[in-house]
Amino acid sequence: MVITVVLLYFAITTGIGVYMMKKQSTLAGYFVAKKDLGPLLIIPLLFAEIIAGAGTVGNAAQAFNFGISSVWVNWGMSIGCLVVMLTAGKFYRVIGNKFNAVSVPQVYKARFDAKTRIVLMVVLVLVYAILFAMQPVAAGHILSPLLGVDHTMITWLLGILFITLCITGGMKGMAWMNALHTIVMYIGLGTVCFVAIKFAGGLGAVKAAVPDTFFRMDQPDLLTMAGWVIGTALSFFAASVLIAGIFGAKDVKTYRTGFTWAAILTLIFAMFPALIGVVGRAIMPDAASGSILYLVASALGPTFTILASMGILAAIMSTGPALLLLTTTMLSEDLYALLKPKADEKQRLMFSRIAMAVLGLLATYFGMHAGSILGQMAGAFQIRAIAGLVLLVAIFWPRVDSRAAFWSILCGGLVAAVWHFSGNPYCTSLWPSLAVGVPILLVLTLMAPKPVSDGYAVYQEALKEVEAAGKLD
Repeated sequence: MVITVVLLYFAITTGIGVYMMKKQSTLAGYFVAKKDLGPLLIIPLLFAEIIAGAGTVGNAAQAFNFGISSVWVNWGMSIGCLVVMLTAGKFYRVIGNKFNAVSVPQVYKARFDAKTRIVLMVVLVLVYAILFAMQPVAAGHILSPLLGVDHTMITWLLGILFITLCITGGMKGMAWMNALHTIVMYIGLGTVCFVAIKFAGGLGAVKAAVPDTFFRMDQPDLLTMAGWVIGTALSFFAASVLIAGIFGAKDVKTYRTGFTWAAILTLIFAMFPALIGVVGRAIMPDAASGSILYLVASALGPTFTILASMGILAAIMSTGPALLLLTTTMLSEDLYALLKPKADEKQRLMFSRIAMAVLGLLATYFGMHAGSILGQMAGAFQIRAIAGLVLLVAIFWPRVDSRAAFWSILCGGLVAAVWHFSGNPYCTSLWPSLAVGVPILLVLTLMAPKPVSDGYAVYQEALKEVEAAGKLD
C-alpha cells in the first residue's frame, strides 16, 4: 500500500513536468514563466518553497526543545514575503520588464554593477546548491525505512528524479507541482497535528505537561528569535523564488494576491509541526528531538505515519527541484551568458539542462557525505540577509552606489558565513554580519561622489519608460 501511494505520487509529479516541458517555448518562460503565473500558481510556488523539509522536521525538533516559538523561522519568511511585496515589488517588476531579467543577480547588475552581480551570484549559487544537496538525502531518510530499501540507492534515485523534474518542468511546471505538494502537506501534517493534540488530552493537558516557557514566543532567547525573524525577512529581498513570482505574475495585482495568501498559509501551517513537537515533549519527553515528528505520528498508528511521511516528502519535493532550477538559472544567465555573450536561447537552455544534470549529481553525492540541512536553514538565510538589506536601502536612498553595495555585500556576507560555520558563538550570524556590513554601506554611501548614483538613475528612467508604455502590469 505504502509503495503504491509513493510511486503514484512520483508518477503524477513527473507527469506534470513532462506535460509542462511541451509548453515551454522561450528561455524566459522556462526560467520564470514570464507573465504566465496566476495567483493560484504563485501561492503554492512560494508556500511550498518557504516551508521545505526544514520547516517540518526541523520546526518540530526545535519545538520539542524549547516550544512553540520555533515557528518564528517560517513566520520570518512570511513577513519577508509581505515586506518584499510592499517595498520592492515595483522595483523588481520594472527591472524585469526593462532588462528582460530572469535572475536576482541580473537585477543587482542593473541597480549596481557587474562586480556586485558576480559576488551575489557566487553567494546565491553556493547557498542554493548546498540546500539542494540535502534534499535527496532528507527524502531518502523518509523513504528508506518506509519502503524497506537501501538508503544510498534511494537517495541516488531521488536525486535523479529531482533532476528530471527540474529539466522537464521549468518554473510554471514547478508551480503546478507545488500546488499538489501544498495540498499533501496541509492534509498530512494538519491531520497528524489535530489527532496528536486529541491523543495527548487536548491543549490544556499539553500545557500542563511541558515547561511554562513552551508557549511563550520569545524562546530560546529574544536575540536569537529576533535574528531569525529579521534575518529571514531581509534575505527574501534576494530570494530567487520570490523574484520569479514577481517576474512571472500576469500583473501587479496577481503577485500581490499570491504573496499575501502564501504568507497567510505559511503562518498557519508552521503551527502544525511546532504543535506536534510540543505534544511530543508532553507525551514522550525522553525521545530524540530530531525524530519527534515521526515518533508522534507512529504513536497514533500506521495511517498517521504514512500521512506524516507523505507531508514531509511533499515539502522536500517542493523544494529540491526548485532549488536546482534557481541555481542553474543563475549559472546560465549570469555565468554562461557572461562567458558566451553571443550564445542564443537554444544554446543557453541546453547549457542549463546539462548544468542541472551535472550539478544535481555532484550535489547528491556530496549531500550524502554532509551533515543535516535542518540546522543550516536559518544560517543560510542570514548569510544572504545583508544583500537583501543593501537592495532595500538602495531602492529608497538614491546615493547608494555600486562601490558601497559591493563591499557591504562582500564583507557582510563573509562575516556571516564564517560566524555561522564557526558554530554561531554568542549570537546568530545576522548580528555580526550587520555590524560589519551596515557601517560599510553607510560610510561608503556618504562618501559617494554623486547624490544620485548611476544605478538609481537607470532605475528611475526605466520606471518612467515602463509607466509611460503601460507595461508595469
